[in-house]
Amino acid sequence: QALKENIFAVVVCFCMKIPLGIIGAPGSSKTLSFQIVRDNLRGEHSPCPFCRQFPALDPFFYQCSRFTTSSEVESVFERALKREFEYERANSKSRCLVFLDEAGLPSERKMELKVLHPFLDDAKVAFVAISNVQFDDANRNRMLTVTRSIAASDDLVVLCYGCLGLTKGQNEERTTKFV
Repeated sequence: QALKENIFAVVVCFCMKIPLGIIGAPGSSKTLSFQIVRDNLRGEHSPCPFCRQFPALDPFFYQCSRFTTSSEVESVFERALKREFEYERANSKSRCLVFLDEAGLPSERKMELKVLHPFLDDAKVAFVAISNVQFDDANRNRMLTVTRSIAASDDLVVLCYGCLGLTKGQNEERTTKFV
């Protein structure tokens, strides 16, 4: 369920250029949901017909750390904005998205992510940030935030069955031992 909700949020926010933050514990499908969207939203080259109706996603990645600087984050946005402008000028169906991984790691005291404010207020490129911890109020109030709780054991069983390509009830006695 978490994976589906994260995918839905990423697709909608990408298409509408609504800044998105996904917060959750490790293993709550934050990165996986983005990777699935990235791999499937390729415009007319998308692997399934349903995804061909959406713009192609051109990702600009930044891996945050304790040592992240505001100028590094700003540089990623500037590159994405430049490419987005080129796409618009060429009437391309591609769209840029800035993806910040581990966005909770930069120091709040140094306010390195304050540089996000103008980019989130006037969203000219799509934006997704994932984190294990909540964003500060100033950034959280500028984006749609999806907060994932720790997965229930039933959800983990369903995920396991899905990874094995099975549905619950199929080969129940053989798979129950494994699951």
